[in-house]
Amino acid sequence: MNSQKTFYYIALGLFATAVIGSIVNSIINYDLIVETFIKLGYPVYLIHVLGVFQSIGLILIIFNKSHWALEWVYAGFFMNYFLGAMAHLAVKDGNGASAVVCIVLLFVTYIQSKKIRDSNSELAEFGKPKHAKFI
Repeated sequence: MNSQKTFYYIALGLFATAVIGSIVNSIINYDLIVETFIKLGYPVYLIHVLGVFQSIGLILIIFNKSHWALEWVYAGFFMNYFLGAMAHLAVKDGNGASAVVCIVLLFVTYIQSKKIRDSNSELAEFGKPKHAKFI
């Protein structure tokens, strides 16, 4: 159990570093990011929207409170990185490798968090008396 948590936190740390790096890069190199978005065919205002939603999504993943919201956050990150990698492939830009690495880290984080949640729910149920149902 502890090795699963350690593996989860390592993957989460790497993923969080990648997301924070992406957000900071969008702020520091804004003109270069604008050129890239225009070349990929995306509207420029999407840079700000992605930055805000990536920040919110990362906070939700780190604090891991609502399982319903977590599923949507993971889906949103997957769509973001998948469509980004496909856009880079479509214009033959060749910069989609970082998106693929983020997808792999996202899958590892998602699978490990599911394993940890499932084992925690099994531990919570362990030792509770089973009540007979009366008709």
